[in-house]
Amino acid sequence: MQVTIKDIAVKAGVSTATVSRVVNNNPFVKESTKKKVLQAIEELDYQPDLIARSMVMKRTFTVGLIVGNLGNPFFAETAEVIIKIVERYNCHVNVYVTDEKKEKVTEYIDLLVNRRVDGVIIGAAFKDTSFENLEKNNIPYILYNRKTDQDDTDYVIHDSFKAAYTAVKHLIQLGHKRIGIIHGPNKFNTVQDRISGYYAALHEYGLKAYDHFIRSVDFTNTRTEVPKVLEEMRSKKVKPTAVFTTADHIALDALNYLTKQQIAVPDEIALIGVDNISLSAHSLIELTTVGIRAEEMAQLAAEKLMQKIEDKNRASSRSDSLPFRITLEPELVIRNSCGSKKARG
Repeated sequence: MQVTIKDIAVKAGVSTATVSRVVNNNPFVKESTKKKVLQAIEELDYQPDLIARSMVMKRTFTVGLIVGNLGNPFFAETAEVIIKIVERYNCHVNVYVTDEKKEKVTEYIDLLVNRRVDGVIIGAAFKDTSFENLEKNNIPYILYNRKTDQDDTDYVIHDSFKAAYTAVKHLIQLGHKRIGIIHGPNKFNTVQDRISGYYAALHEYGLKAYDHFIRSVDFTNTRTEVPKVLEEMRSKKVKPTAVFTTADHIALDALNYLTKQQIAVPDEIALIGVDNISLSAHSLIELTTVGIRAEEMAQLAAEKLMQKIEDKNRASSRSDSLPFRITLEPELVIRNSCGSKKARG
């Protein structure tokens, strides 16, 4: 026989309303009462009827998470943070991977609207991504890592321009004068800003941006494309002494290729990335990078979305709340891939 909320209430010596508040994670329940209810739930092995709960509360207790490409460790690491936080609110996360295809973002947004999710976190936005369907259906959403040209969205991002500027300036201060860049597609605002930061640092120090030093790769095919562009860079008479990559996973593919070619890093060529993914700190890699506080970014996005969902479901929630827009400051993480010796001019 299925255990009901009434059974829990009788065993715990509380009302059914109190049990309901505990099950739904209401913060206004005394800790001692909450413990009694949770103990009764455990002893009776209570399994809530999620369908009935959804109908009563007009919620599905699911959140959509749209990310770019799980081949990029940044998305895997931030997705893990988001999932853990959302689950604290007794919600489940459905993860959708776009492989950096614009049409997939729209497709998944439409799918999540049809599934009546409580909210959506989007880390794969393009410059012109539309959120009209979410807004029309009053579904809360927030962007992280990327923003769009749309001015009225909530987001948590980092200063991409400053991240790139900081990375290239570090190379320059080590004495490098011939610095290349391998960047992702410029259909993303983050990539555009990082390219601008690269040029700004070179301009400030009066250094030349050689045409064959500027190379683009597809985020979904870096293992194949990075070796090709490095070969192109190094095939010319004037070779780069350092390369800035707009993402750590690009730098790792570069490091892998250079190691196989027995090209010493950092003695023959220095490498620096952006993101500070976990693998970058590995003792066999030691990649110098610019950290963008990814974990904090993901945490802020998840917490804010859950707040927006709760506000929406409160009768007293305000529709004129201020926009939530945070830009985190990057931080240089110095390891071994750039070296400390002066580069040759």
